[in-house]
Amino acid sequence: MGVVIIIDFSYSYCMCQKQTHESGFAHLFLIIIVLAVVAGVGFAGFNVYKSKDKSSQSSQPTSSESKNSDPVKWAFNEKELQWFTQSGKPTKCKNPFIFDQTPVDIAQVTSLLMPGSYRGYNYKPHGGFRIDNSPDGKVEVKMPIDATLVSLTRYYEGNPSTLQYLLTFETDCGIAFRFDHLYTLAPAFQKIADTTPEPKKDDTRTDPNLPFARTKFKSGDVVATAIGFPATKNFGFDFGVYDYRSRNEISKNSKWAGIHNQYQSHEWFASCWFGMFPSNDANKIKALGKVVVNPSKPNIISDLCSEAPYNTLDFNNGQPTDS
Repeated sequence: MGVVIIIDFSYSYCMCQKQTHESGFAHLFLIIIVLAVVAGVGFAGFNVYKSKDKSSQSSQPTSSESKNSDPVKWAFNEKELQWFTQSGKPTKCKNPFIFDQTPVDIAQVTSLLMPGSYRGYNYKPHGGFRIDNSPDGKVEVKMPIDATLVSLTRYYEGNPSTLQYLLTFETDCGIAFRFDHLYTLAPAFQKIADTTPEPKKDDTRTDPNLPFARTKFKSGDVVATAIGFPATKNFGFDFGVYDYRSRNEISKNSKWAGIHNQYQSHEWFASCWFGMFPSNDANKIKALGKVVVNPSKPNIISDLCSEAPYNTLDFNNGQPTDS
């Protein structure tokens, strides 16, 4: 809304020369009233503008680039084999680092996948949560802390082929985490997923030629509402944590590093997340980590978690194994 008031001061000036002293005061009084009205309209307009400005602020996630002229971006130096900040100034992580919350209701979790172990013949730096008692895989997965979504891939896996989602997040202090095997995304994330390349079978790669809209999300935001593979009643999701600030201890072992020399950016920086949650959940997670899931494979193995009695170097000379 706009209000325009035009005052012809040249006409008022000429009239004032011809009128009496009293008439001059009358015109002066009129001008004061007009100025007061103009000021009032301007103040009201300013308040309307402020009101509109507040109402236009969205509670939806926003692009980190649009909100911060110099956002923190991490990148991996392939030559130096270490992570560094490509832009922005990293914040300091809490010490010890503890997530605000566990990404899933721990009461629903039946078992854990150990981070830093072989599953089949593939090495997995990440772990995972199993929800075997779920009838349909409808489980809420939430953000454990404020972080920026830096990668989202949709792909097909399994038989029958099932659409899966893989998401990677980074905090400004250098802790990254990853979800995989999400089946139904929350609307805010699905909107982003719809802009990514079409899914392919068993292909989780991202296209470096397609820039990704890095987006910040808040702790507690719902990421997904269903997980796993409904057709085969296989319900669980992967969760991995990576500390970009320093290499993990097992990677300092030359024998282990020689075996794991292809995916250093993740395998060398993966962390055991068992103790990274509020104490009540952390204690339950550590207890679940001691439970043997498959009686035919009773050894609990992890290169990252001190709770595990074995690491991968204890078997088959550290080489891939399905046992």
